[in-house]
Amino acid sequence: MTLDVLAVEAFTEGRLNRDDAETQRQLDAALAAARGYCGWHVTPVRTGDQVIADGRGGALLALPTLALSAVTAVTEDGVELDVDTLEWSLRGLVRKPYGQLWTTRFSGVTATITHGYASVPDFESAVLSAIERGTFAAGGGETPRVIGPFQYGSATSAGALFTDPERAVLDRYALERMP
Repeated sequence: MTLDVLAVEAFTEGRLNRDDAETQRQLDAALAAARGYCGWHVTPVRTGDQVIADGRGGALLALPTLALSAVTAVTEDGVELDVDTLEWSLRGLVRKPYGQLWTTRFSGVTATITHGYASVPDFESAVLSAIERGTFAAGGGETPRVIGPFQYGSATSAGALFTDPERAVLDRYALERMP
């Protein structure tokens, strides 16, 4: 399945029409929220994607992905590294030879990579389910209820936009939260 307006129309059984600009807006909002929750784009596969990572000074560098399929260039503190000497895992971990440590600079590493999943049916269904529920409808869906200084029922984070079952699916694709 491809997450596009045709998928939204099919999932909502025509309630949201592919030719309506609002359908595209809701899809874009839902994808942005899901990707924000996960910390990376998840799907589709992106080739030549340039990502920036904070150096943590350790032997392993974590790139913002859980589906790494190629590393084509890495620059650390402005110096290009020989990618043939690097080891990397599908989960986005990169190691330099001989236990060399990575920089400690924030945004100290830039990598050009190929990553993402070609198809992620459960992720796509979670996004479509949130759209079907009207979470991303114009006007923000549910109107918050205010009692004194407290506000109830408003979505204050990407995670709050999704139900518990949807978050359980998204959690499988979410990057580990760093302090």
